[in-house]
Amino acid sequence: MKIKKRKDRSTSLVESQPADPVKRTLAQDLFDGVAPSYDTWARVLTFFQYFRWRRFLVSRMTLRPGNLVLDVCTGTAGVALEIADHHDGLIVGLDVSHSMLQAGLRAIEKRSLDGRIQLTQGRAEHLPFPDETFDTVVFTYLLRYVQDPDATIRELSRVLKPGGKLLSLEFGIPKTLWVRALWLIYNRIVMPVMTIPVSRSWHRMGCFLGPSISGFCRRYPVERIAAIWRDNGIPLVETGPLLKGAAIVMWGTKGR
Repeated sequence: MKIKKRKDRSTSLVESQPADPVKRTLAQDLFDGVAPSYDTWARVLTFFQYFRWRRFLVSRMTLRPGNLVLDVCTGTAGVALEIADHHDGLIVGLDVSHSMLQAGLRAIEKRSLDGRIQLTQGRAEHLPFPDETFDTVVFTYLLRYVQDPDATIRELSRVLKPGGKLLSLEFGIPKTLWVRALWLIYNRIVMPVMTIPVSRSWHRMGCFLGPSISGFCRRYPVERIAAIWRDNGIPLVETGPLLKGAAIVMWGTKGR
């Protein structure tokens, strides 16, 4: 599978796509350190909701045979593999972390899906693809790691064909008070403690996630994110809260 790349944009993050160094280093350092065991602990730390959320996300897609899908923040290619299980489309997975991509490549080769899934390293803020390339663009747990969520959504919309679907999965904060209280206890106390015996990298991740999610959701509530989508060519945005709002799936179709 050959995907045309823009001549003025490279998939090399460090050499050709310098960005805010704190943001870049944070995302790479966090995920490079947990890549070998990411899928295992992502399941455990989400109480095995990881697969359910992913399946719901993919169930919102409407793909035809031969459609081209871009999976941004693909990580270990979990969403790309889920798409391949349910649709005949061709999939390009993009991520900033080389170690996560290596883990994803092993999973793809193990399933003999390397003919349908292609992985590349790069940044969502500067996608190395021409305008209106993809029939579907999906991203997971992305916007907390970029400097400008508005510009990033604009870039994702740029490579999406008119009539194509944009989808996302992100952590959220439950609105019901007692559920939110449990969420805070888990994310601020339980998760940091649970990850201590796993590894230093996982403990760092466990300490990072709760404050990161809380801070992002205060600055960018679901309503604001939906407005950003609308401002960037996705007129009708739908949302699906999961686990009482601990995760949010969002989807919409680009105007023609």
